[in-house]
Amino acid sequence: MAGASSRTLLEKSPHRLLARAVAEAARSLGAEIDPREVEYVVSESPDPRLGDYGVPLARFARRHRLDPGELAERVRELLQEEPLVAEVVEARGYLNIRLSAAEAARLLAEALRREGEALGLVKTEEPMRLVVEHTSANPVHPLHIGHARNASLGDTLARLLRARGHWVETRFYINDMGRQVAVMVYGFRLAGISSVPEGVKPDHYIGLVYAITHTLADIEQLKRRLEELKKQGRGDSEEYRETLRRLDSLVADAARLRERDPELFDRIAEAIKGRDPDRDISEIMRAYEQRSDEQLVKLFRSLVEQCLCGFRETLERMNIRHDKWDWESDLAWTSMVGRVLEEARRSPYYTIHRGAEALNLQPLLEDPVIRKALGVPEGYEVPPLILRRSDGTTLYATRDIAYTLKKFREANADKVYNVVAAEQRLEQLQVRLALIALGYRREGLNTVHYAYEMVNLPGQKMSGRRGRYITLDQLLDQAVAIARREVEKRSPSLPEEEKQRIAEAVGTAAVRYALVSVSAPKPMTFDINKALDFEQSSAPYILYTHARAANILAKAKQRGIEIDWDNMDHGAAEENPLRRRLAIQLLQYPYIFTKAADEQRPELLVAYLNRLADTFNKWYASGDSAVNEPDPAKRSLKLALVAATKHILANTLRILGIEPIERM
Repeated sequence: MAGASSRTLLEKSPHRLLARAVAEAARSLGAEIDPREVEYVVSESPDPRLGDYGVPLARFARRHRLDPGELAERVRELLQEEPLVAEVVEARGYLNIRLSAAEAARLLAEALRREGEALGLVKTEEPMRLVVEHTSANPVHPLHIGHARNASLGDTLARLLRARGHWVETRFYINDMGRQVAVMVYGFRLAGISSVPEGVKPDHYIGLVYAITHTLADIEQLKRRLEELKKQGRGDSEEYRETLRRLDSLVADAARLRERDPELFDRIAEAIKGRDPDRDISEIMRAYEQRSDEQLVKLFRSLVEQCLCGFRETLERMNIRHDKWDWESDLAWTSMVGRVLEEARRSPYYTIHRGAEALNLQPLLEDPVIRKALGVPEGYEVPPLILRRSDGTTLYATRDIAYTLKKFREANADKVYNVVAAEQRLEQLQVRLALIALGYRREGLNTVHYAYEMVNLPGQKMSGRRGRYITLDQLLDQAVAIARREVEKRSPSLPEEEKQRIAEAVGTAAVRYALVSVSAPKPMTFDINKALDFEQSSAPYILYTHARAANILAKAKQRGIEIDWDNMDHGAAEENPLRRRLAIQLLQYPYIFTKAADEQRPELLVAYLNRLADTFNKWYASGDSAVNEPDPAKRSLKLALVAATKHILANTLRILGIEPIERM
């Protein structure tokens, strides 16, 4: 069927229209302007009297030494040929356009008729094979709010890229070879147990064992240091006093941990007395990496798998699942890590740094292509990457080089995204440079560190080593409890089972929505009350808006009213300011969706949904009824606006990992 599609809406978006017109006008005057550069600065007009969207045209005229008046006139001529542009207005260095809501409504209705529920999801013309690795939490304690941001961003990124038409595989990297896991296994050995007791969520129990063991091991180490200082006659030194202060703090942590399980605590405390935990843990790490003790290997694998069962249960509540789970130890036990070390030794960048094998990566940054591709500022110094410790054990980064190659090869990937905290920026850069140094230039340049900043809870200071954290399970339970109170208040007559189902859906959605609402590179503070605000800018608010649109369409269906596509008054979109605003906002969705996917910025979708829901709810509250509209042609237009809103809300919620619900 002929007619407009979502791709048409994308090309007719104000950003694209203005960008094309400015670039074409400049070209006719002998200047070259990148349309993407113009598109980036197109914005909504702060004053509706001056138009709907505008571009700072004077800026481009100055930069390219063009006559501002002549450039403006050429742009105006081009824009006036567009049926969507009703008026062109110059104001204070800006060229603004006022859109035709009737034309916007016509284009939107044609796309809606043609595509239905798929409205707005423009597929890329250059699909790629992509890997998104995310969450990858150390399996030593339950997931907390920091992991929740990683998981929410990673899963949303994967869904967004899939919606754009890419092939996407998600992976979880099981870090089972680091010191933290060795500490946890050491604790189970000291306690004389090999599994989590029945009836306890495994990751919670493992987190307690880990915190107790880490704290008691640190206490033993500090006690040994105090003894050494005494023997050296430094019992009155500042180091002695500082060590004593740290010991007092750890003893307080230990007392708090003992309250949670006195029997477990006492068993570990008794077993660790007089031992050298640092030496014991290092031996456990070495034996596991070298696979010299099969009983130890079985214990490691069993405990880590039990913790992962707890992770999966929590992630399932947030509608998050991984395609592949990759064990770090599998890399070490196969030839992959050994091959990386061999290739490193043959590399011209190989060196010995402080007695350890390493790669000197600094010379690579003399290549401007590499520096630009990896986003490294000029003059930045990259320290050598240590590949293997003096005791023969490899470092995390060495295994990460092998893992990156595994991801590219097994998925035949064009690009790999690593959703990893911003604090690991240096290590991620070293891994990418190391790949280039070893001859894997394509992989190094196409590995993306999708960095995110930390998320905090008001008044909470977290530490996994000390067992100080609010688990993600606790946070979700709290969110569901708040949502349940709202459901009770708003729909008291619903069956109990339905109330709980809605509360679970709304509570978990609220957490996910809030965690992707802030741009990944920005730190955020999670406020559970804002996340569950039913009145504005939250998942409950968007879900409520979707349910409202669904209810309107259901009422129309009950009365036998259908959208008459051939008898629709598109011009009626101009009659009401809220109708007009809604039509123009809906027209913008394909552009917002495409930009969010291509720039990997899901927060753009959240901001758009908040604005769309505000406009739709104001229109609904104004009494401009769709179902009760007496004029059939106007009624069809209004119902088309409702249907478009519902589909866009539903599509975007699903991209954000939230299942839309028909009733709140």
